[in-house]
Amino acid sequence: MHLEYQNQNSTQTLREAIEEYHQYLIQIGRQILADSPEDTDPVWLYHDATHAIFGQDTTIEGEATLDFWVIFGTNFSWRLLKKYQQLPEIKELSRAVVSELGITFVPKLYWRNKRALWTVMRNTRRMNKKWPFELPIALLDKKLDDLRAEYGITILTSEQKTPSLPTKFDYSIVSKIT
Repeated sequence: MHLEYQNQNSTQTLREAIEEYHQYLIQIGRQILADSPEDTDPVWLYHDATHAIFGQDTTIEGEATLDFWVIFGTNFSWRLLKKYQQLPEIKELSRAVVSELGITFVPKLYWRNKRALWTVMRNTRRMNKKWPFELPIALLDKKLDDLRAEYGITILTSEQKTPSLPTKFDYSIVSKIT
């Protein structure tokens, strides 16, 4: 499924792109994860914004590619990444991946996806400036094409995202593992 925010020149605002991403999650039967209102670091908003600005989906390959966008193309903080890794949903997903696909799956995933990952690394080196992982709320109402031009973000094409061997993983097992 190709979404509007996955077009390099999308004229959606970042807010609209995140809403489209959330609709995509609903269509594929996934839960929209949200921050609590009192959370001063809305990690899920930051995470969802990276999916939108970098044009990634939620396949396992898309999430692995997003890891590289975040590490090399944002000014993330280790504190927030640790907070993200400690979220119950992320812990549950990690357990499910290991249970279903094995402990050696993650290195194999990165190896199989190396073409996309190298392209992301090249694209992040060409950026004008790093994307602010801790998203200033004012950016939500700016258009994706303007933001991508300002930051020098060139998202991957559909062909560049296609892994050599797509992973078949049933995300519905995540809720069964708790």
